[in-house]
Amino acid sequence: MTTPIHQQLRDDVLASVFAPDEPLTEAKLTARYGASRTPVREALQRLEQDGLVERRGKAVVIRTHSAEEIIDIYESRIILEQAAASKAALKATALDKSSLDALLLKMRGLDINDGPTLAATNRAFHTQLWHATHSPSLISLLERLDQQVRRYTLTTLTYPGRWPVVLADYAELLAAIGENNPELAGQVAARHMSEALAIRLKMYAADPTTL
Repeated sequence: MTTPIHQQLRDDVLASVFAPDEPLTEAKLTARYGASRTPVREALQRLEQDGLVERRGKAVVIRTHSAEEIIDIYESRIILEQAAASKAALKATALDKSSLDALLLKMRGLDINDGPTLAATNRAFHTQLWHATHSPSLISLLERLDQQVRRYTLTTLTYPGRWPVVLADYAELLAAIGENNPELAGQVAARHMSEALAIRLKMYAADPTTL
């Protein structure tokens, strides 16, 4: 069950309110959120389970970005997104397919330079795809990984030439789902996420502080 303190703290972590490596002391957080130590301690434990913070000795800090972390998160997501696309090709209802088609149509009309809107709509597309699997366990795993990706302040979607490729990938993916072709749907999803990883690593190499 999500508590108000857990929700507020998670939202602040995802919004980069706290600096990388900044210690999140119970005293600091109780003062910030006007809460007692017990719910703050529980919220920190949950964020640690979600991979958003980590313990270093006795301190709890925001997880720092690294090439190793990026590779780890994306490689896991490649596997899960491939599985989700394959399952959606078998399980998606007519309503699921209609919702995905509508989101892709919306994405085609977006401003290619509006990173926050591109990211939000892209996340909505992925979320709809996950729910088209009708697999609560798979959805839960993907949502937890997505929280970690959301810590990166820059989106790969504004990388030069990336958005047209994303739209083409999604069109191909929806065609495979429409044809109930799990193998092709999985291949497209895996390729899409593999290319996203390559771009994320290029962005990190160019300037690690911007992630």
